[in-house]
Amino acid sequence: MTVPALALDLAPAGLVLQTPWQAGPLPAEMAVDGHVAGVWQDGVAKAGIWQLAMALVDPGCVQLRVTNTSGTSQRLGTVTVGRWRPGAFAPALVAGEFREFVHGGSFLAMACGVKVVGRKLHGLDHVAPSSMITVYQHDSGTALLLGVLPPVADGFAEFVTLHAEPHCDSAFGWEARQVFERTVGPGETVACSPFVALTGTDGTDLLAEYGKLWREQSAPSRKPLRIGWNSWDHRAGAVTRASIDENLAAGRQLFGDALDVFCIDEGYEVQWGNWDANAKFPEGLADYCRHVKACGGTPGIWTAPLLANTYNPLYFEHPDWFACRADGQVVIESFSYGPMAFLDVTKPEVIEHLRGVFRRLKEAGFAYFKVDFSHCILKATRFADPSVGRAALIRRAFAAIRESIGDDAYLLSCGSPFESVHGLVDAVRTTGDIHIFWGHILINAAMLAARWWMHGNLWNIDPDFLVVRGPETADPPYGRRQVVTPMPPNGGWVAGREFNEGEARAYALLIHLSGGDVILGDHLPALWPNGVEMLRRVLQPRSTPAVPVDLFTSEQDLPRIWISRGTEDTLVGLFNWLDKPARLDFVSADWGLAGTPTDFWTDEPMAELPSKLPRRGSLALRFRH
Repeated sequence: MTVPALALDLAPAGLVLQTPWQAGPLPAEMAVDGHVAGVWQDGVAKAGIWQLAMALVDPGCVQLRVTNTSGTSQRLGTVTVGRWRPGAFAPALVAGEFREFVHGGSFLAMACGVKVVGRKLHGLDHVAPSSMITVYQHDSGTALLLGVLPPVADGFAEFVTLHAEPHCDSAFGWEARQVFERTVGPGETVACSPFVALTGTDGTDLLAEYGKLWREQSAPSRKPLRIGWNSWDHRAGAVTRASIDENLAAGRQLFGDALDVFCIDEGYEVQWGNWDANAKFPEGLADYCRHVKACGGTPGIWTAPLLANTYNPLYFEHPDWFACRADGQVVIESFSYGPMAFLDVTKPEVIEHLRGVFRRLKEAGFAYFKVDFSHCILKATRFADPSVGRAALIRRAFAAIRESIGDDAYLLSCGSPFESVHGLVDAVRTTGDIHIFWGHILINAAMLAARWWMHGNLWNIDPDFLVVRGPETADPPYGRRQVVTPMPPNGGWVAGREFNEGEARAYALLIHLSGGDVILGDHLPALWPNGVEMLRRVLQPRSTPAVPVDLFTSEQDLPRIWISRGTEDTLVGLFNWLDKPARLDFVSADWGLAGTPTDFWTDEPMAELPSKLPRRGSLALRFRH
């Protein structure tokens, strides 16, 4: 691994960028809501009514500040921190010779992965904005990373590729922008997130260095990883107190005290907006907490606290508590759980309501909190306080939640944009919802490959539930009855057949390699011995997350080689994501590994590797130090 080089600097003419493909630094174009910045003098320029000031906050790290110089409040939409048009590069950057790394802003932004610049890939359009970070890597291996660092601004950071031609197959450039969508008072200054660029010989090395920079800038407190069980994946909203108690007893019998957290997911509540127990939990939530603690576990609970059903008294009694459309009408969206409105988190009384909800849940005995669906409030455009930027909206809610549950509780963000919760949560969902279908594995593998650098540097990652049940590993039923459809190309949502044992093993290996929280989601009493043994092998997380080392070079759309280097051993996961057998080209010496590995699942020596992996196949090799 070569040491990445810093690539941003300030010059008399403003911000300049040094790429691996040009001889000299390239000046940046800046703009505010379409107004291009004029000449820079002493680090200051004007763009319409806005004054821009750029400072070098650390070597290679710059921050742009935008000031309203008018006498009235103004709407600040998008700030272009740096734009390098296709014509700025000499020689030109040719799209077909580069791959680009696209990163979605939350687990719900399923646009994640690496693709040829300008090409369309499943889940990724020809031109797909990247949140927080992007990487461009040339076929020769040289790479450039552009990203933001903490302290994060109250606007979202985006990076987008700029193409010279509509066919997206010739010269290209890029721009970095910050999306605020807020008002700024006269004389008020708004800061963008610090902006950094790195160059090197491999994109995965740059991602590793980028993760370290986040850790150095924010020094996140790292709580121990959580191992446990959650009710959602098997029972969904049909959860009952009896079903959880049954799994709690089975978990203790099968895995002893290794399972700590037992989390109630959606289905226990009276109604969204009223987070008390319904008739399926007749003894109440406090009794559930007492029971879990008596069994030696930690009680956990799921909520979607920023949403309220419009049939709930909360919505009727507090009509002014809810966020609106641009025309002032309340935003109402239909969910599987009914019509929902979104709380306006810029109102102090709403924040106090949230504090009360979570104080009561903490007093009931919960110590693990999974907070979901918060991203939905971003569907609204009009809030009581228009001076709050888009990235700061959800941050307000999570700050109130953290204050109410205390620093000792474990807080998991599920769905919120990453920039909104940094520094407030202990873990973040980094993948989509898992179900027991191969298409879900493909989607989640792409997300894990895009976010491994976060683990331990920003927070613990939560790769969603570890599930292995299917016709070859468990008794039916495997969940609620579904409409059966064939799986489309490149995956699908609840499509195809349930896992077979080999596919379940590939998924279990992927979760283990992630190094994140391990939360089981199967109906434990129904698992067969092979399913139970599979879980036992991966129940304790890896000490270090695996790096998808061929992220930018894989001949498949997903990386095939994942390497987790621990203190006692190195675990290598090899995958074939295709629906046909694929050649296995892995030479351990190329990755600094020596000796005869053992099969992770059987502990048997693997003196010779197979020449091919079967369709949807995987291989796990352990190299002991």
